[in-house]
Amino acid sequence: MKFKTAVLGVVAALALGTIATPAQASEPLPDDSMFFSSEDLDAMSPNGGAALDPDVFLQGLEELEASPVERNEVTEDGYTFYQYVVPEGSLTLPSAADVRAAIEADASASTTVPSDVITPFLEVRFSGIKMAVGFNTVDQQALAAGGGAAVAAALCLIPAVGWAACTVIGIVVGVATTYLVANGICSGGRTLWWYDVQGGSVINCRSSAPF
Repeated sequence: MKFKTAVLGVVAALALGTIATPAQASEPLPDDSMFFSSEDLDAMSPNGGAALDPDVFLQGLEELEASPVERNEVTEDGYTFYQYVVPEGSLTLPSAADVRAAIEADASASTTVPSDVITPFLEVRFSGIKMAVGFNTVDQQALAAGGGAAVAAALCLIPAVGWAACTVIGIVVGVATTYLVANGICSGGRTLWWYDVQGGSVINCRSSAPF
């Protein structure tokens, strides 16, 4: 697992190979893009339209960490992620501390390089008030098999798991699964990205990050 914040600077970020250049960021939307308005997300889960709000995402992680959900803690390169375990399967998410550090670094950075948190389950990218969530091929295969939805539902049934955690888990898994059922796994090893756009959010396969 790699973790980067904007304070590393442009040179270091490009060396790690996960920061989009202006040309990458302008990659045209493919024909199989799916658009989700806030109303669409609210219909999937209460307050679903807030799922791409960095503060809500952070609150969701904090709620999960405060809950009694069984988990395995893994630390790598000085950073932590949690594998939350229920009978239906498991879901791996970054620690709230690492996400908070990325958000704070992005807010205080003097460059436009976004902050990034990468775990074995997903990649989360922050840039100002914008947020993007990416799934690699292995992640897509797991979600396409239906395991993610079962895990999300089980976690949301636990009383101590609050609305923000349930929103983050349910919407992230729900949006990605909806796309994969309709379009299949991204070809060419591309990442499936869900990110903010004007008027809502878009999910599609991309060879580079959206910002």
